[in-house]
Amino acid sequence: MGFSKGLPMKLFSFQLEDGEFGIGIETPDGTFNLTRAFGIYQDAKRVREPVSFAFIQVMVELGYFNSPALTKIMEDPWVRSKSEELRLPAEFRFGVPIQRPSKIIAIGRNYLAHIKELKHDVPTEPIIFCKAPSSLIPHETDIVIPAWLDGRVDHEAELALIIGKSCRNAAEDTAMEYVAGYSIVNDVTARTMQKEDIEQGNPWFRSKSIDTFCPMGPYLVPADEIASPEKLEIRLTVNGETKQKARVSSMIFPLPRLVSAASRYMTLEPGDIIATGTPDGVSPIAGGDVVEITITGMGTLRNKVVKEGS
Repeated sequence: MGFSKGLPMKLFSFQLEDGEFGIGIETPDGTFNLTRAFGIYQDAKRVREPVSFAFIQVMVELGYFNSPALTKIMEDPWVRSKSEELRLPAEFRFGVPIQRPSKIIAIGRNYLAHIKELKHDVPTEPIIFCKAPSSLIPHETDIVIPAWLDGRVDHEAELALIIGKSCRNAAEDTAMEYVAGYSIVNDVTARTMQKEDIEQGNPWFRSKSIDTFCPMGPYLVPADEIASPEKLEIRLTVNGETKQKARVSSMIFPLPRLVSAASRYMTLEPGDIIATGTPDGVSPIAGGDVVEITITGMGTLRNKVVKEGS
């Protein structure tokens, strides 16, 4: 096992065929069971009160979700000697990287071209709304459009920030210190329902929060592995055809501003997710479509769309 410069560490949640679940880590040498590796590491160090890392959110909360801590574990001689035992099988199911965030904060209208395509006014400060955590699903799990839902449903490719420690009223120049890592989110939206709610002066929470309308993953990358997040490129395809493509630098409000703004209104807790807005190119999705979102160095989030009852 080892890490190569230029290849970000990528962590993920997994479940094996026998029901075992835990945290996996992808390295240049393959994918390994980090949950077991940490257990071996603690045994080798004779930790008196060992803890189990079965969920990435626990790592985040305890402050272990960073490159130095991960490297220390995976490069430990005793852990390295058990590398073949720790190697994950080729077949496993991905889980959601962060399974129980206290909240999913989303940012609206953060790319100028997207504002123009939906014919909205350019905001003077970040537009903040929320998605229900129950809408989260992992990589390779179906986006299900309910049988009762009529009208258009859209994809929205977004970079996700995961908060690493509690913060309130964070200043912009220190805001990124509270970010533990990055992932990919698809802010699936019942567009017709959203427009109807807006016209009636109602919140658009329900159009964003339908079950399965927040695919996330497959990986969570430590923040210190991404030196310049503004250089990341977001690309979404539907059935192999590119629909959205932009760099994070195209955002109207940069990442530090988003964290600072959100923390002004609510305390951000470890594991909270901030979906940072979508570029232009949003389009309808329907049963049978396959949606893939790729962000530089962060893998590809893939989900099939299914229309319930069809």
